[in-house]
Amino acid sequence: MTFNIPTDSLVKTALMTVVAATLLVACGDKSSAPKTSAVATTSIQGRTAYETQSDHALGSVDAPITIVEYASVTCPHCATWSLSVFPEIQEKLIATGKVRYVFREFPTPPVDLANAGHLLANCAPEEKFFDLLHIQFKRQAQIRGSRDIKGEFIKLAKSAGMSEADFDACMVNQTEIDHLQSVIVAGSNAGVTFTPTFFINGKKTPKDTFTYASIEKLIAETLGEPIPETSEDMDSGANKDTGH
Repeated sequence: MTFNIPTDSLVKTALMTVVAATLLVACGDKSSAPKTSAVATTSIQGRTAYETQSDHALGSVDAPITIVEYASVTCPHCATWSLSVFPEIQEKLIATGKVRYVFREFPTPPVDLANAGHLLANCAPEEKFFDLLHIQFKRQAQIRGSRDIKGEFIKLAKSAGMSEADFDACMVNQTEIDHLQSVIVAGSNAGVTFTPTFFINGKKTPKDTFTYASIEKLIAETLGEPIPETSEDMDSGANKDTGH
């Protein structure tokens, strides 16, 4: 399938070297990148200790927990998590002030689509950033299978108040390209080798951290709180009590 965006070659020229060096396979784990912390090195006003000035975040800066997610708009596992798990996290943890959520880009194949999608979200007004991510996850298959991929992105751009000219300019915006490069490199240096990857208060979570229950358990451990009992645990206990 041809990526039908005239400026795509410029985007790939700027990004492919970095992406090839930091990512070996979409949603996979085959790298031996150094396992360093994702904690910011300096304190920034209006940010938690685990953020950078350019991060996109939701939730209170006073939240005791900061979850940083590295993900790609072309990763199927990321889409599943965003559509099926994130809404519960947003309702029960972010909205209640317990969690500050940070999203960072880590493009996966098809890299040209991921680059375009992430650049678009970063070029859009800040209040539209998470809306554009959510729409791309929801329309992931539709975008990838379209005969007019540029048309799909133009629709996304217009939903954020941007024009086709704005989109074309975004695809060659060197400031945004450089920013995306820096996020990818930082992710790789922090030990990100698959998507989605999560950090809870700067600590990389196990690879199987994917469900709401697993994240809730790690949050409780981080805060020194009692470990929540899951429905699976309760079912196991019930079976034990009845001799099943």
